[in-house]
Amino acid sequence: MPACVPTPGETGRVLVIGDSQAQGLAGGLRWLYRTNRNMRVLDHSKISTGLVSVSFYNWPDEVHKLAASEHADVAVVMFGANDRPPVRVHGAVDPGQLANFTKIYSARVRDIMVTLKNAHIPVIWVGHPMVRDDVFSADMAILNNIFQDQAAKNGAQFVPLWSVFADDGHFSAYGEGVDGSKVRLRADDGVHLTPSGYQKAAKILEPLIACYQPNAVQKATAAEAATPASGQPAAAHDPS
Repeated sequence: MPACVPTPGETGRVLVIGDSQAQGLAGGLRWLYRTNRNMRVLDHSKISTGLVSVSFYNWPDEVHKLAASEHADVAVVMFGANDRPPVRVHGAVDPGQLANFTKIYSARVRDIMVTLKNAHIPVIWVGHPMVRDDVFSADMAILNNIFQDQAAKNGAQFVPLWSVFADDGHFSAYGEGVDGSKVRLRADDGVHLTPSGYQKAAKILEPLIACYQPNAVQKATAAEAATPASGQPAAAHDPS
């Protein structure tokens, strides 16, 4: 997809789906578009939910309803905080349980992606960042692998946040904020982000979301076509 540069005049409806992390991300997106009245963030996140258990809240079913009712230009999806994979025996990952979990969880991720795709709503699936606890982080890495794999297979765009909220491969509560200064990016629980962290995540998504706004791709393609290829001079103007 061509690079797209967001402009204040662009319009769009961004559907946000997921758990408490998605709710924070929706807040970051609202901050991002706070001066653009044309952009709408449709926050349908729900705290304490996930894809491991569908008895409390059945996300695949809910997404079918949202796809039919919300005419969004793009969906931003984020899960993981409540989806610790039940794959460990005495602290170690059991290959059989991992394979079974991957099959079930992948099907639910795929269902959401395909449902949105069939409703002509492109999907940006946001990966879970590294967390403070090492075992929890390993569990989130398992989920991220599933998200990335299913995105590649089902035409979604996977956006990893792992290294963005880490310091040289290690968890760090602090980092560079959107204004370049050092700020606290992680909440006290070592899992969620702070408002500054969600703003940083939203800023990362901004150029991706811009590509799905009305006429954005056409404008970017036209701009690319008008730019001379590297090393090639622009066509001379014929004064006659």
